[in-house]
Amino acid sequence: MPTSLSKYLGVPKATLDSLGVFDPILDHDTRLFIDPLLLKHCKTPEFASSYADLQSRFLAIGKLLQNSKHKHDPFWNSAATRMSWHEVRGLCIGYSTSGTAGSGIGKGLRDRILETAKIIIDAGKSDPELFELVGLFEENFGPDRISDMTANIIQDDILNYSLNVYKKILPQDWAGVIDKRSKLPKNPFTNEPILLVPKELLRDLPSAFEWSGADEIGVSSSELRETLNALVGCSWRALANMKKDELKKLILKYPDLMDDLVDQYSSKDVKPYDFNEDKKGEYAWYQRTVDAVSENPINLSLSTHPTLDEVHELVVTICNKFKQLVENNGLNTLFYDGKSKVKNETAIQLAFYGVAEAYCEANKIMIARESNSGRGPVDFKFGSNGENSVLVEIKKSDNSHLKNGIARQLPEYMKSEKSRKAIYLILDLGMNQRQIDNMNVVHQAIADSNISVIYIDGQLKPSASKL
Repeated sequence: MPTSLSKYLGVPKATLDSLGVFDPILDHDTRLFIDPLLLKHCKTPEFASSYADLQSRFLAIGKLLQNSKHKHDPFWNSAATRMSWHEVRGLCIGYSTSGTAGSGIGKGLRDRILETAKIIIDAGKSDPELFELVGLFEENFGPDRISDMTANIIQDDILNYSLNVYKKILPQDWAGVIDKRSKLPKNPFTNEPILLVPKELLRDLPSAFEWSGADEIGVSSSELRETLNALVGCSWRALANMKKDELKKLILKYPDLMDDLVDQYSSKDVKPYDFNEDKKGEYAWYQRTVDAVSENPINLSLSTHPTLDEVHELVVTICNKFKQLVENNGLNTLFYDGKSKVKNETAIQLAFYGVAEAYCEANKIMIARESNSGRGPVDFKFGSNGENSVLVEIKKSDNSHLKNGIARQLPEYMKSEKSRKAIYLILDLGMNQRQIDNMNVVHQAIADSNISVIYIDGQLKPSASKL
């Protein structure tokens, strides 16, 4: 069952919100990241010197690389040691697809970063920000690794902040387990200390990866501008969308690009993630589904050794209740941002995950699920064994793989999982004629099969006062 920190501690979520603390879900990584550039403007006292510490570390690494004569000499090895970063466990954020465990920076990736940094530094560019920007032109260095890298450098500040917050919010009679070393509460799902971060440090995408067409490249070289125009154009968004190895070649060939990149990056007007709008659907689903289930209870039961039909009937009941909550109880608003733009399919998967798990917990029913929490390969698996299990696959009506999902994908999942029944949940968030035709094909594809389709109208509806 997904469990937030506030629920686990038995404190109101509003208490954490009032302190500006991110309320993590303890058995599920929320896809948000610590943005190093947000540290620059952080108002939380415990992080007052964090950005300076970050830049000091990068400057020290750059200085060592500048003095290095060849790979693996003492200077190089010292720089490598200062870049030996692992994932800071206990934050419950990032890209992990299984629980809350992610990955750090391995030796191969670290060496590639150092090699690239060495070339740029030897070209006379020693800005510490180049390490924050390395994800733009280095493979396998994405938002999660920038976040991990930052968390490693400021982990003392994170620990200090966590301790100070817990002093304010931890109930004196709390009966949970405290980690002896860190003095922090332990995560009951991972047995690790639960670290905290302020919301003002989090984004859905670090600003190093987010560029607009208005971010025009400001180099003066006419030769370079002609080259860029011939390739992709003269905006940093266009360059950021290039293949990383191609952008890396450009940066190394034209070092002035790095100057412009650093200047524009440093002057960004960066904002933290808007938790109220939740445009990526990564956060609001938890509390909304908990509240929806609490306000709309249902009775579920399974025998000690349930048959396939029993499991299937229970899953259909949950799916139909989810349909009701979406169509009649406002849960569909989770699928749209503040501008009524449809969110990613993940928002739907997480909403169903929250509803299904909450109903099962409320009825004290143990249901096995895939450990990826609805992020694939199959969205959900209900049941305690293969033959008596039921799969649930969720697709938006505009998904380009809607037909393939039911004609090929789901049957293959059923084979691999040894499941004899499956449900295909289709969320209609607005369909054109082609998508309506796809729906007809879907219904034809399940004829005489053990797959059933449940259609859910998730479109926004005008309020009653406007009808």
